[in-house]
Amino acid sequence: MVTEADARIVIDQLLKDAGWEITNKAQVSTEEFSANGRADYVLKDTRTRPIAVIEAKRFSKDPYDAKEQAKAYALSFSVPFVILSNGQEHYFWDYNDSDARPILGMPSQADLQRRANLKNHRRGSLTESLQAVAYPTRFMFKGEEIESRPYQIECLKKADQAMIAGRRRMLFEMATGTGKTLTIAMLMKRWLKAATISRILFLADRIELAKQAKETFDDFLRDWPSSLLYGGKRSLDGQIVVGTLDTIAGQLGAGGFGHAYFDLVITDECHRSIYNTHRATLGHFDAIQIGLSATPNPGELRWISEHERQLVKSTYLFFDCWDSARQEGTPTFSYPIQDAINDEFLSKYRIYQAESVLTFDGAEWEGDEIKPGEWGRRAESEDRLITIIQEYFSADEERALERPRKTIVFAVSERQASILTRLFNSLLSDKACLRIAQQINRSPTQVRQEFAKKITCYSNNNNPRPFIDQFKYDPLPLIAVSVDMLDTGYDHKEVENLIMLRPTKSAIKYAQMRGRGSRLCPRIGKKDFVIYDFVGNTEKFNDPGEKYHKPKETGPRPGPKPPPEPPGGEGPIGPEPPPPPPPPPGEFVTIPAGSLEDEIRKREILIVWPEGLAIDRVTYREKWSEKIVELKQKDSEIEKIFRGEELSEQEWEDLASRLNAPEYYFDEKSLCRAFEQPSGSLSDFIRAALGLFKFPTREERIEKAFNTWVAEHSSSINPAQAQMLRLLKARAIVGEEIEMRMFSQPPFSLWGGRVRMEQLFGKDQLIQIVDELNGLLAA
Repeated sequence: MVTEADARIVIDQLLKDAGWEITNKAQVSTEEFSANGRADYVLKDTRTRPIAVIEAKRFSKDPYDAKEQAKAYALSFSVPFVILSNGQEHYFWDYNDSDARPILGMPSQADLQRRANLKNHRRGSLTESLQAVAYPTRFMFKGEEIESRPYQIECLKKADQAMIAGRRRMLFEMATGTGKTLTIAMLMKRWLKAATISRILFLADRIELAKQAKETFDDFLRDWPSSLLYGGKRSLDGQIVVGTLDTIAGQLGAGGFGHAYFDLVITDECHRSIYNTHRATLGHFDAIQIGLSATPNPGELRWISEHERQLVKSTYLFFDCWDSARQEGTPTFSYPIQDAINDEFLSKYRIYQAESVLTFDGAEWEGDEIKPGEWGRRAESEDRLITIIQEYFSADEERALERPRKTIVFAVSERQASILTRLFNSLLSDKACLRIAQQINRSPTQVRQEFAKKITCYSNNNNPRPFIDQFKYDPLPLIAVSVDMLDTGYDHKEVENLIMLRPTKSAIKYAQMRGRGSRLCPRIGKKDFVIYDFVGNTEKFNDPGEKYHKPKETGPRPGPKPPPEPPGGEGPIGPEPPPPPPPPPGEFVTIPAGSLEDEIRKREILIVWPEGLAIDRVTYREKWSEKIVELKQKDSEIEKIFRGEELSEQEWEDLASRLNAPEYYFDEKSLCRAFEQPSGSLSDFIRAALGLFKFPTREERIEKAFNTWVAEHSSSINPAQAQMLRLLKARAIVGEEIEMRMFSQPPFSLWGGRVRMEQLFGKDQLIQIVDELNGLLAA
């Protein structure tokens, strides 16, 4: 029969593991009598004074239920801490501040004594100690006097409230560029002054991020020594320890960091750091856990990855911020990018979208099919990159006249980055080269050689830091071509252009790339930045940023350009060079310039009226709104619509005729394309311009289409079919086209794939369902 004595055998070993000498009565006494009964264990400090009691229970008992019994012993011995254990489950209880919480092992004598001494230095209760420390209004940082921002103070207040309420895990979501490291340093300083914590661990997943954090702490928290651990370095020095997850994971337990060694553990970019062994590292510590992230939940962005959706949910669950009833995260504090832009703490941004044919259709080369997603990974066409680079130069031409713009190019691979760097330097026009040389006071030769530079982890013999600093502090290079190097953890306020050539299915990754341009820079007058998207990322994630289009006037329908005529009409200028032989399987294929044709097929251009006039979509929408607002004051039919009155058939015909006239030829078909609506009447578009009507969003249209279909077939749908239909709706919402082959791919393949779907619905009926849903979605 298992008894309490069996549990005590385990507890004894746990105490030994934590450094206690259990046979030394000056450290651990057992069966200690008190006014309220006999305590199983009493733990003592180095002066043999009691500092904690342990209440032991047999394996079958839940130790949490022994709280009141143990608290009575604690009060009798005047100790601040209680430990509850049945040998398998353990709880630590600071009963004056919070509830009993699970722990993985016993605290050491030194850590327990440190925590007891810390409580003695407080100014009254936890609440009183926090209230005694004023929130900062102005402070010195990096040699400048800084004024606290309202959202930073709000973050400190939310953290205080969570601590007072007994919350042990917190999640702070702050957009890139809002200073989350400085904000957490402000909180650390506040809690250190209030004597609520004394030792802090700051975890990063990359050494570069750890170094940046330590620089902030060394400046702002200079009164509290810090140490940096990485590459396996071992040390117990410093009140503030900054380290990489892997290094800290190797220093847990005997001779390293005990369970109670730290009072506060902060995890930077926490959505990347709470899985597998890293989660076990965090779980080792009995400490307040704070997760920091710029992008655990992109918020305004559309999800397209179910894996990422689950990753974010897991982050919220770990930090006790998941609302199961509403199925959404509720972070302790949140300050998203749109709020920061509206408050003028981050730059506004605009988006330029352009599609080249090769990028989105792929190509065939030497009998080998190159799929759209394989560009930059196993093959690259110089013609494709030349088309994209020239489109960028053309679109950014007017902005470049004001000043050269620091630009980051997000590339797919090392090989692609090398080609891009060479082409950016060679395709820079002579006129632009001379202008930039004059603007930055450098020679044209320097500009030509260093206009663009590849900056990856392999640059400069695997030491990219000098290149990174050169891009940040020197006039050249103006363009940094990066592969997984500058998309996170890199701060450069002067970046004004982002060129996206790397497609991604990760909304988090996209938000991180976008964040590289988000910081304001008053020194150069930067108030906004532009994302040049050539791979469809912004549309894929439904980025709400303002669209950017270089000014265009109404002109002829765009189309293929005629081939240039050779001088004198004597035929082609020399023979085309033969394509190089295909490389061995598995090698990267570079398709030289002149081998494939490519062109930009989409710049948000709208074709209207039989003459085929080309008008920018945004311009068309803006002109429509301006026209309706103008007519509201002088057109009787528009006035009647605004008042909610009905128009006669003749009045509708007259109004339509007046609107469908030069120079913009407003009609229902063109308006639907311009506003990206599958359908809509002239009345709808007029009322929308007058603010009387709002078109449904894409998500709302999909929801309505599915609800309509389900309502029509509700009598024949069983629970298993309903589950698959919900899964189908989720895929449609994130932008996937509904077609039969999708049932053979995740997530359907995880539920039996197409075979299972055909078993549930029948083969013919499944085809019918796909056709009917596509019909409803297009309606």
